[in-house]
Amino acid sequence: MAEPGTLRIYWLTEAFYPPIVGGQEMFAGNITRELSQRGAQVKVITRQSVPPAPAHERIGLVDVRRVPPGGVLKGKGWAAFFPLLAYLARLSFILLSEFRRYDVIVVSGVKIMPLIVVPICRLTGRKCILRAESFFELQETVSAQSLREMRESTGSVLVSVLERLRRWMLVRAGAVVAISAEIQQALHARGIDDAHIRRIPNAVDLKRFCPASTAEKAALRQRYGLPADRTLVIFAGRLSHAKGLPMLVQAWPTLLGRFPGLCLLVVGSGKLSFDDCEADVKQFVTAHGLDDDVRFLGESDRVHELLQASDVFIFPTEYEGFSLALVEALGSGIPVVATSVGAAPDLMRHGLNGFLFPPKDPAALIAALDEALRQRERWPAVTAAARTSVMIYDIGTVAEQYLQLAAALCRGNQVERSSTSAQ
Repeated sequence: MAEPGTLRIYWLTEAFYPPIVGGQEMFAGNITRELSQRGAQVKVITRQSVPPAPAHERIGLVDVRRVPPGGVLKGKGWAAFFPLLAYLARLSFILLSEFRRYDVIVVSGVKIMPLIVVPICRLTGRKCILRAESFFELQETVSAQSLREMRESTGSVLVSVLERLRRWMLVRAGAVVAISAEIQQALHARGIDDAHIRRIPNAVDLKRFCPASTAEKAALRQRYGLPADRTLVIFAGRLSHAKGLPMLVQAWPTLLGRFPGLCLLVVGSGKLSFDDCEADVKQFVTAHGLDDDVRFLGESDRVHELLQASDVFIFPTEYEGFSLALVEALGSGIPVVATSVGAAPDLMRHGLNGFLFPPKDPAALIAALDEALRQRERWPAVTAAARTSVMIYDIGTVAEQYLQLAAALCRGNQVERSSTSAQ
């Protein structure tokens, strides 16, 4: 039972850490932990994982409930229809039967869950905050892969109806969080008023993602069996086509020709991505004799230490919302080379606190990494500027912004009820 005056938050997310290791999942785990430590009562409702995790679990101060079905639904077309319908039905039952237990629902994503959450909140008088996770989430009402599976087009009646429903829910939510300027502009394009949008970025624990000394770096390389005498370039993220990993691996022989001491560390897995490229890139590496120059480290919950052990972070993603991996790298004291998509142009200035290049451009990727590697003498200045630029994205600062927004929405609720009672 919550103390009187305690803010009660249900956080809804497609996937959650643990057990899923990914940017959005890690953020959900970190932000809910931080909100609970700041006095809110937080419950997470997420979809069940594969293999299954406990249906109910308490992680620190946060209650976590996992609802079936598990598995990847994105990109499955009509095959996902009934599993998705079952998930939404279970979610609706939970939210309707427990509406007296929460004040605010935060929904991670603006595609499917808001279709039921917004009407339920309006029916029960609770407040709803929607988080747009990426620019392409707004651009694609239904993913391109799903449309191909369904043999539908972007101009079909189905897509048109879903887009209208989505605009309805965006307008009628208590607030919509834009995690980058790019997403805010996409919301404007859909007629969402600025007064309805809150700019709150994603965040990381910058006490954890911090620079390491030369001695600490050497010790970490020894601990993880990494070469002490090579320049380590690290990629951390989903092993998917959309993250640009195939392009990076295919460019690696050219980069090795210019910098023979390079070694690429690939951290992550493709197993939960509908555009999984893990098998393809591993096959390319083996076929081209790159096994000693490209090392696959798998999923890890020690990414902060792998970043500290490395020399340069590379992130050639094709699109992004607000990349946590980018903030983590910028805070870790190593130069960052990344595509100018999502929040990257907000976070970075080329040559000052990192190195930017356009997406889907192998020549530009090679040129940007070449530029970064040839300016080793400037790395201390670049990384110091990078660390300073991301201090506002610390998890504590961002959690406070969510608490203030949720409290303001609840105060608005109380004002509305008082006005109604006085009439």
